[in-house]
Amino acid sequence: MPALLAAILLAALPVRPIAEAPKLIHDLGHGKPLLLHFFASWCGACREEFPRLRSLLLKLPARGVEVALVTIDRPEDSAKAEEMLKAFHLGKLPALLLDAPDPDPVVRAVGEPKWEGTLPATFLYDARGKLLRSFIGNAEPAAIEAELRKLSP
Repeated sequence: MPALLAAILLAALPVRPIAEAPKLIHDLGHGKPLLLHFFASWCGACREEFPRLRSLLLKLPARGVEVALVTIDRPEDSAKAEEMLKAFHLGKLPALLLDAPDPDPVVRAVGEPKWEGTLPATFLYDARGKLLRSFIGNAEPAAIEAELRKLSP
């Protein structure tokens, strides 16, 4: 089991340093398609989006798609992010806090040049870690589903 995945499973909300942003996609996807979702507890649009995405997010692991919820809250606010995930019944999904006071390394790491850090943001990668589609701002579950269908042979 990769170290990052083990840390996510063992800790309630592990804090990862910004220096590890370039490794997130590889470490979290580990050979499977990956849906990487960025949010923050202070983000109103994120709170509006989670109820619409919840069902889809919870079903993806059973479909062979890794899911990782990444908050960019400050480390001292990790309890707020945890509380948000619990409130939306997403606490069982892998989640981490990325200590990202400077968004530039995160933006480069996700591979989407058009993303400047707007939240929420969702990125879908294939099993090789190639970015397939970006959803900047609130994503519609049907649009994500359409992209996921393209992954199936």
